[in-house]
Amino acid sequence: MTNIKERILEIAKFKKINKADFFKDLGLSYANFKGVQKNSSLGSDTLVTILAKYSDINEAWLLKGTGEMFKDGIGVALDDPDGYVSMRHIDSTIEALNKVVETQEITIRSQLKTIAALEAQLKQLQKKK
Repeated sequence: MTNIKERILEIAKFKKINKADFFKDLGLSYANFKGVQKNSSLGSDTLVTILAKYSDINEAWLLKGTGEMFKDGIGVALDDPDGYVSMRHIDSTIEALNKVVETQEITIRSQLKTIAALEAQLKQLQKKK
């Protein structure tokens, strides 16, 4: 099981943010997250800052190491020590994306009908001139 500082490092790694930049942006020192300091405690103000900046982070995951890294369930499955993405979350993500695609296809068909109607109306107006 990881400690809270290791989980904070996981956020930077997952989001592909340079660690020095990540901590500078949070107003923290990277030195507090490596070596012996990695095992020291962390103030509640720091946690509030991180959760305010990264609102997609699951608070329970950050504080206790339980659940998924992200609130939407997409991300590292904590019960998997290798950090693989959970298949059930992949399936739910695919399902949600398929619904988005269906909705966009309906919108496109509607827009095509609107374009055709407007083109017909334009032709009629041009004939009247």
